[in-house]
Amino acid sequence: MHSKRLIIFWFLLLPSVSFSNDTDEVTLTDEAIRNTPAEETKLSNLNYQPVNKHRKDIYISIQNDGEHIIVDAYFTVPVSSQLVWETLTDFDNVSTFISSVESSEIINRTGNTLHVTQNSVIRFSVATFNFESVREVNLIPIQKIKERMISGNMRKMEETTRIVPEGNQTRIIYHANIIPDIWILKYIGHVFIEDEAREQFQEIRDEIIRRKKIGYRPGMKNTLRQIKNSKSRYNFP
Repeated sequence: MHSKRLIIFWFLLLPSVSFSNDTDEVTLTDEAIRNTPAEETKLSNLNYQPVNKHRKDIYISIQNDGEHIIVDAYFTVPVSSQLVWETLTDFDNVSTFISSVESSEIINRTGNTLHVTQNSVIRFSVATFNFESVREVNLIPIQKIKERMISGNMRKMEETTRIVPEGNQTRIIYHANIIPDIWILKYIGHVFIEDEAREQFQEIRDEIIRRKKIGYRPGMKNTLRQIKNSKSRYNFP
């Protein structure tokens, strides 16, 4: 925590830097992750600071060039892809299992296209960041979720989540392209977002496993909040 405060103080002394080049979505595979040489992942820009860590079986890679923040992640859960899909698309109940989300609601649905409004509060050291967004969500059932911010306090936020069955488990592969509207995140985003992303993915993983333990079915969506309040996340029945 002390080191993070020093990071904030140091970057407050630096001028804002921006870059105009856009970044395309990268398909993340295990083979590519294992075999990509370190020198090929470096950018010539000195502000580029990658984070690649393997902890708790969740792989996360953050790229921050001072303008774009690119997040790639993957992890597996020992459940069916149907249960993973039901959990990841349960937007009305996101605030019950992701601690940083204060509210989440589907405000419009047309076929497999949704509009979702979300409010989040994230605390970093002594600073608090509030994020508001309305997202357009396009669903390819039990395969892919694509989200695009259409209004909110980010300049750009696009996310893609892929669901890949692998025998008796399911792999979740996540990619995000973010341009913050808060200048300090352009510099400390690789530290800040890596920690937040890891916590959120762990909470999602815990919730998927919790639903498996309680024998979750799609019709139980309206009772999840009551179940959540009556039982600790870690005291499964």
